[in-house]
Parts: sequence; structure tokens; C-alpha cells
Amino acid sequence: MRFLDSVKVKLIGFFLIVSAVFLITMLSVLTILNEDALISNASKEVNLATAKIINNLQNKKYRLEEIVDALAASAAGLSDTNEADKAILQTLKANGGSMVERGGIWFEPSLSDYENNYGIAFHKTKEGGFAIEKKRIEGTSTSYQNMEFYQVAKHMEKGDVYWSKVYPDASGEIYYVTLSTPIIAEGNFLGVASLDLRVKEHGEKVFQSFRFPDRYLMMLDRQNRFIIKSELLENYLRIHDFKSDSFNDLSSDFKSIGKLINKYETKGDYNETLALLLSRESSQIGSEEAQYIARMLERPAGSDSNKIIEEINFIKHDPILDQESIVATFYFPNTEWKIIIGIPKDQILSESNEIYDQIIDALVYLTMIATLIGYFLLKSVFINPIEEINAQLKDGSLDEDNHFKLLKCSDRGEIGMLVDNLNLRTIALERSQLRENEEINKRMTNEKLLVQQSKMAAMGEMMDAVAHQWQQPLNALSMYTQILRSDFADGTVDQQYIDEFFENIHVQIRHMTTTLDEFRTFFRPSKGNHDFELMEIVDSVLFLTRDDLMKNSIVVTILQEDKIVIHGSRNEFKHLLLNIISNAKDEFNEKNIQKRTIDISIINDDKGKRMLVCDNAGGIPEHVLPNIFNANFTTKSEGKGTGIGLYMSMQIANKHHATIRAENIDNGACFIVEFDQKINAERQKQGMPYADQQGSEETTQG
Repeated sequence: MRFLDSVKVKLIGFFLIVSAVFLITMLSVLTILNEDALISNASKEVNLATAKIINNLQNKKYRLEEIVDALAASAAGLSDTNEADKAILQTLKANGGSMVERGGIWFEPSLSDYENNYGIAFHKTKEGGFAIEKKRIEGTSTSYQNMEFYQVAKHMEKGDVYWSKVYPDASGEIYYVTLSTPIIAEGNFLGVASLDLRVKEHGEKVFQSFRFPDRYLMMLDRQNRFIIKSELLENYLRIHDFKSDSFNDLSSDFKSIGKLINKYETKGDYNETLALLLSRESSQIGSEEAQYIARMLERPAGSDSNKIIEEINFIKHDPILDQESIVATFYFPNTEWKIIIGIPKDQILSESNEIYDQIIDALVYLTMIATLIGYFLLKSVFINPIEEINAQLKDGSLDEDNHFKLLKCSDRGEIGMLVDNLNLRTIALERSQLRENEEINKRMTNEKLLVQQSKMAAMGEMMDAVAHQWQQPLNALSMYTQILRSDFADGTVDQQYIDEFFENIHVQIRHMTTTLDEFRTFFRPSKGNHDFELMEIVDSVLFLTRDDLMKNSIVVTILQEDKIVIHGSRNEFKHLLLNIISNAKDEFNEKNIQKRTIDISIINDDKGKRMLVCDNAGGIPEHVLPNIFNANFTTKSEGKGTGIGLYMSMQIANKHHATIRAENIDNGACFIVEFDQKINAERQKQGMPYADQQGSEETTQG
């Protein structure tokens, strides 16, 4: 039995498969639960990490909008421009402006009251206060009208504010965001109040509470330009030598994050006339920018569209963190700002992963223990009884009556039923074996009777042949005695006469003795099997049947006599040939054939070794041909055939490792005896005599 066929191995394999399926199922369930925990934990962690930041940003935003509104209100109430400088500084001091870098009050040139003073600019001093900046407006009286913040504010209602995109200053090294609102008095547009916030300082003051070295944060304007970058993101961009101020210029590795950002692009209808006017009046506003501003100005104040939109996403490979991450996005519809925070997934799942690992370890240990317990339990109730039964079967001991002992088993379940059925099968097999032995004995007895009948039939024919062959010598002896008496009476008997007479008598007696010896040898059992030439058998049979063949006018012709040596019983093989010739003789007489011939060919060529015995007795009926070698089958009339001749010929052929078959030819039947070359080759390998062996041993005659 192969190792893999063992029930133990199969049982272990079964438990391993069950354990594996159980573990995979449990791991799948735990993974789903862990993913649910991930979503919940991610939401909590993001809220915890960003709540203060977003609130601080909102508060700073509202505060700055209050300051610019206060500046616009102060400017609208001015009656004397000489008091404007003092009023602006007082407003800034009263409202606080720690995040403001610079700003100004910008009036319409067409207003007569402000013909000599179109604007008032201010900037932050080193001490933290503010000072009026005359240089910013000298010689540039109308340049601010072309700026984005001014042109947009002209089309806004009182109290509305506008946050510009990120833009660089004249040096191209410092970036600002401008907050503006229109100055309106008694329904008339007077100008624009603006505050400039330096991007880097703005970020430090707003997001100073972001102290996570292994997380990143970025704030983008509506054109995806960086407003704020956390330290981790700054380091990443510095290492990768990134010079641009736009997120859109990052490599293709950021596609997954880019999709989250670009999904918030503003779409919808807009005032085409207003967009065209904005792009024409300000060189800072392109056609697409004009469409966005027109769309934004159409948005109703205080609508749901101004609420911050928060979304949590899972990134398979975050290029900044170089691992799976949770990316939270916050979208400000009224300013088109986007805040993106990236948190490593492991941090979110640190606590749940620890519990998850503990549960997995416990499941593995429990599964192993359950597998071992189940295996030993099934081994005791299933495998051990089977091994005990196999041991009894292997022992194969017999009882007093020389019968196999019945199996014993204490199990009363399916195994016990199997043992009971095996015992019943054993009893049935023993009974069947007894019946088979009886049938074999009967068959052997019947075969012996058939052989005896065949021998008796052949003996009768041989007795008739011997009688025919002795008749001529006996007649000659009778004639010689008559001649001897007559010659003695005439006195012609002398010594020479006696010698000639003796020689003639001796020839007749020798012929009779030879015939008798052949007859006795034919029916005497051989002492073992020997090698003999097939042609010797043919000669012997033809000698015995010579007179019978002459009596029935049958001419026997040897067409080919190649040398074939076979191993077996000479006398038995004589019966095979004699039965074929005897059947041919009966057919000749039955059908009253006039010209009777039997052709014998002994052939040894490339096609094999074979003996052909063919006659011209008219052939065998086709419906009879398949049955002629069956026992007790005969086509002869009752009393003329026993039906055992050809059956015995087939048995003799099989004993000599040969086959016999019959087929019809043009005018008769042909019996073909073919000898098995493979058997002879095997005998040669084993050093035993074989069919072509030269110098075979002499046949022992009885």
C-alpha cells in the first residue's frame, strides 16, 4: 500500500483541509470586520486630527473677512480723504491683523472727491504694526483697476468677499492670496478694500497645531496651487527637486490623489456676458478663470453649496508615505479651497490590528488543538478498529475445519456491519469454492472420459488399420505353407530353398512386428515431454493409416516439409493429426467425393511456424464453422460421430502452446495449427528446450 493511500494520511489531509477552510473563512470574516473598523477608525482619526485645524481655518477666514468688511465700511464713511490714513490704521488696530501682510483702499478714479488720491496702501512693520505705504500708489494711479481682485469686486454686492487664487509678487519668490470686498455707499460703488496674506506665513499661523511628522497636509487653491504644505510634504518635494507651485505638475505617481482633487471642479451654468467682461477688463483673468468667477458670483449666499464637503478615501499606494494610506479631503465651495490630509493606514488600524493579530493567533492555536483532538478521537473509533481488522485478515489463520477464522470486531456501528458482511462473504466464498472444486472434479472426470472415448475411437480405427496391414502378411504366410508342402512332396526342398523360405517368412513377420510396435507406441503414455520433429509425427500417422487411406482411395501429398521442432508429447500430437485425417476421410465418404486428396504442409518462415492440413472434401458449412471445436458437437448422423475429436485436437494444441483453426478454401477445408513463437523464445531465455533447438533429445518410446 502506498503511503498516500493510507486512511491515516487521508484523515490528516481531511482535517487539514477542514482547518484551512475554517481559518480562511474566519480570516475573511475578520478582514471584513477589520475593514469596517478601518472606515470607522479612519473617520474618528481624521476628525480628531483635523477638527482643530479646520475650525481654526474657518475662524481665521471669518476674522479676515470681518477685517476687510471693516476697512470697506470705514472707507465708505470717509468724508475727508485726509483722515483716511488715520481711519485705516485705527481699523486695523481695533480688529487685529496678525495674518495680514499688506493691503489697501482702492477708489474709483471717476469719483471727483478722490481725484488726487485714488488709493491708500499699507503694510506690516517689523514691530507688528501697520504703516501707510506711499510708494505703492505713486505713479501707478490706475494699475490696480486691471487687477483681478478689483475687477471681481466691482461686480459683487455689499458685504460679499472674494478670495483670489495664489499669485507671485513682482520678484516671483513670494506668493500671496488677496481677500477683497467692494466699498459701497448709498448703493454706489466707490472702490475696493483688500488684504494680502503671504502664503507661507498664513500656513504657519493657521496650521500651527499640525504636529504629525509621519503625516502630510496640503491646502490648494482653485487652480490647485499650493497655499500650504506640511513639513513632510515639503521634504518630499525638496528630495525630488520639485520646483513648481502647482499640484498638477507632480508626477504620474500622484494620479490617485489627483482624481480626488479634480472631482471638485466647479461645473454648471454661468453668466457669459459677465465672464466676457471680466476677461476683457483684467489681464490677470483668463477665459476659463472668468467662467469660474462668473459661476461663483451667481452662487446664492448662505446656500448649502457653501458648506465644507468632507470625504475619506483609501489609497493603495500613497507616493508621499510610500504605503497604504487614508486620504481625507475637505472642499470649501465658496473659495474652491481643498485641504488634503494623508494618514498611514497602519496608524489608523494600529489598535484594531493588534486585536486582529491576537484573534488570529488564538484561532490558529484553537484550530490546531481541535484538529489533533478530532484526529485522535476518530483514530480511536475509526482507524484502530480498521487496523485490527486488517491485522486479522493479514494473519489468515485457519480453524479446526481448515476454514478461515471469522473476523471479530467490538464496534456495533458501520464498521461492525462491514465486519459482519465480510464474514458472510467469507462463508459464501468458501461454499462457492467447495462448489467450484466439485465442478472442477466433475469437469476433469468428464475430460478424462472424453479422452478415453477419443482413444477408444482411435483404437478402433487403428485396430481396423492393423487388421488391414496384417491381412496381406498372413495371406502370404498361408501361401508359403502351401507352397512348402507342395515342394516338399515334389522333393525340391533343399538347404537353399529353406534359407530363401526363411527369409521370406521373416520379412512378413518383421512387417507385422513393426506395425504392432507402432500401434502399441501410439496408445502408450509418454514418459514426460520431449522435443520432436513435426515431420516424424506426420510419417508415423501416415504409416499407421496407409492401408486405410489406400482402401478409401485417398492420396496424401506432402507439399512442404520445413523443419519444426516442438516440445511436448509425441503420442498426443499424433492424435491431433489423426483426428483431422479421420474427419477428412468421413467427409469424403459422406459426400461421395471421387478424386480424394489431402495436402500437408509444414512451414517455417517469417510469418511463423505452422502446419496446414487441407482436403478437397467440399468444405465446412459457414454456420457450423464457429462451433466445430466445441465438445460433443458433430454434424454426422447418429452413431457415426462422437463430437469429441476436434475438441480433443484443440486441447492437445493448447497443451503444446499452439492454436488450431479451420477455414474453407476453394474446394474443401483447411486446418491450420500455429505455434507460439513467444513461448519458445521464453523457454530459450530460461535455458529450456525450444522449437528451433538443434540436436533435440530422442523421444522415449514405451
